[in-house]
Amino acid sequence: MTHSTGRASHARAHNDERDALTQTLLRPAFVSHLRTRLDRAARDAEPFGVCLVDLDRFKNINLSHGPSRGDDVLSEVAARLVRTTSAIPGVGDESVIARYDGNAFALLVETLSARQLAAVAEHLRSTVSTRAPDAPFSLSASVGAALARIGEGADALLLRAEQALFLAKQSGRDRVEVAAGPEPRRAEPIVLSLRHRA
Repeated sequence: MTHSTGRASHARAHNDERDALTQTLLRPAFVSHLRTRLDRAARDAEPFGVCLVDLDRFKNINLSHGPSRGDDVLSEVAARLVRTTSAIPGVGDESVIARYDGNAFALLVETLSARQLAAVAEHLRSTVSTRAPDAPFSLSASVGAALARIGEGADALLLRAEQALFLAKQSGRDRVEVAAGPEPRRAEPIVLSLRHRA
């Protein structure tokens, strides 16, 4: 009985951490993972980054096609992000994905450098920004990314990623901006070696 109760409690805790629609982590759970990873980075000097993926003009989808269609889009985008990160060698094994906001996702990405983070961010953007021949609308995403600094707090890291995302939106959407140093800089497209395409 005790074991059954323990398993039930663990299942409830697991479900409480996840968004019911996309099955990705909720923002508080993501921040908890982020803080743990920052502590590890400070201890072991292991670099990693954060990507914020925000769907462009998502409100128009809800208005034109209804909230149910919008929910379908969010579920599909979440699935694409999961498949994409799992296909990137050395990155997908420990990546953490969350629904950061209504139509934005956050990813904690194991990466060795700002250059690799830029490549991952660009691949995430291109994965989301596709249109099937029979799709009634196009879909694109803006991505803001930031490489963690040793000793940096979760709030400061997320703020830099949000600022890079804001710059991507202001610069025309459907693009990547990477925070490098005090100011964000544009990411150069980099070809990734993938085990398979999402």
